[in-house]
Amino acid sequence: METFLSQLIFGLQRGTIYALIALGYTMVYGVVRLINFAYGEVFMIGAFVSFFLVHAVSLPQPILVVLALLIPMITCSLLGLAMDALAYRPLRQKPRLAALITAIGVSFFFSNFVSYSSGETVRSSALAAFIIAGLLLLYVLGVRYLNFPVKATPNFKPVKFVIPIVSLFLVGGIFWVSRDLLVALRWKGSSFASYPVERLIAIEKIPLYKTVYITNIQIMNFAVSVVLMVVLSYLVNRTMTGMAMRASKNNKDAVALMGVNVNRVISITFIIGTALAGAAGVLSAVTYPRLTAFMGVQPGLKAFIAAVLGGIGSIEGAMLGGIIMGVAEQFAIGLLPSSYGPNRIDFTPLADGVAFAILIVVLLLRPQGIFGEPPREKL
Repeated sequence: METFLSQLIFGLQRGTIYALIALGYTMVYGVVRLINFAYGEVFMIGAFVSFFLVHAVSLPQPILVVLALLIPMITCSLLGLAMDALAYRPLRQKPRLAALITAIGVSFFFSNFVSYSSGETVRSSALAAFIIAGLLLLYVLGVRYLNFPVKATPNFKPVKFVIPIVSLFLVGGIFWVSRDLLVALRWKGSSFASYPVERLIAIEKIPLYKTVYITNIQIMNFAVSVVLMVVLSYLVNRTMTGMAMRASKNNKDAVALMGVNVNRVISITFIIGTALAGAAGVLSAVTYPRLTAFMGVQPGLKAFIAAVLGGIGSIEGAMLGGIIMGVAEQFAIGLLPSSYGPNRIDFTPLADGVAFAILIVVLLLRPQGIFGEPPREKL
């Protein structure tokens, strides 16, 4: 009984983190029909923003706790707004595959940017990500917003490739000239990988049942997650903005005819989704203090599976899917042996496969998810 309760508490804690990220996936997909795979990296950036804030600021703990959560959420929301404006909005009328590839590219860019800055991996991949991202940025700014002519002419059809090629050389040249500055700006110190939890809150264990306990950090995680989910539910179901989001999900053209700025609604959706991912990053950093440039890869994938499990596009489904994913993974960690046989083989890493096993089962039995609607037959 004690083991069950203990694993349940840790599973719920893990699940609330997945649920917050999954809400971002499901909100954006519900409005734009886009899977934004960069949420895992936004999660990571939120953790690092909180990390630097806690290191840099000396304030009373209650104030620091609030700022360590709010500042990353604001930063990530601005990042989400920029992602939508620069990467996704220009592709809104293009095939979905173009936006999906762009989302993967944005994800690689953010993770490699932090990796390059921290010196974690080979720099060539990070430099390639810089160049590709700069190319896309200049192309979007030049072609989509500044209206540079890129249409083919009878005499010179490859004109439409001039701006991307020039952008490639321009960005590559900038980084080649400033390579020494980039090296000088790299973050240093062993504290880079460890979140200073003790500066934020003193860890206390509160007994629940016999040997079962809950920490004040877990209580804080539960409280923050529940508050954010309640606020989100109120926003989506009880406000005009939420009504516009739900209407845009069904028919964006009709909503636009009613005078609603659909692009503004989509931008607000990105802001909310990335703010929730940033909050999840802070909660994860406090719970699991080790920070790396690729810490968002696994949570991002598992949160996506949670959104699919609950029914992609369903707010309630994302919440429930995240909880199910976290509890299932935690129970798998508890059941798998950590030292098996004479060679003391650790099987607990196999718990990461539980998420993908759940995805396979869901796709086979109920592809639309728990709260998802089955596809309508066209007559």
